[in-house]
Amino acid sequence: MNIFNILISFIIGILFGMIPFSYLLGLLKGVDLKKTGSGNIGATNLGRSLGLTFFITGFLLDALKGFLPILIARSFDFYPAFAGAGAILGHIFNPLFNFKGGKGVSTTIGVALGIVPKPFLIAIGVWLVIYLTTYIVSIASICLAITLSIATFFIGKTAISEKILILVICILVIFAHRSNIKRLINRTEPKTVLWRKK
Repeated sequence: MNIFNILISFIIGILFGMIPFSYLLGLLKGVDLKKTGSGNIGATNLGRSLGLTFFITGFLLDALKGFLPILIARSFDFYPAFAGAGAILGHIFNPLFNFKGGKGVSTTIGVALGIVPKPFLIAIGVWLVIYLTTYIVSIASICLAITLSIATFFIGKTAISEKILILVICILVIFAHRSNIKRLINRTEPKTVLWRKK
């Protein structure tokens, strides 16, 4: 492995991951996501505040900032997995917001689609089933991360380095949900019906 190319891949990912699409969409409608709902700058809080259309838009843009670094890294013969890891880290630990960003689920979905498309399809299917059964986004997102990490190890021909990085990424996503996990244990985690505007 070329250390310089790894570093460039990682930086490309971080720069994309730092772009706070959902937060900016909220500002366009006069809503500061840091001061509403859960205080999170991600697509779910955007959806809670402004409805399904904004959730979908924020979700797709946050996923895109995980997917595009993969394409760029691949086209320049860099390391897509490191670019993806950088995008997720840039999103979760966003330096523009004192290293407090989103939960990383949308960006992880974009990264997974670019690196491990078959495990991604299984994981997104699990997310949909869990969400439509419980209407609790955090449970669905944690299950997505677990499913994606397991499926990546057993489905398709994926380099061991990419398998390990996907596992690390999924652990990061679960770590970002630690406050949600506490609320789930205490049974205080709210349900979110994304097509109902709060």
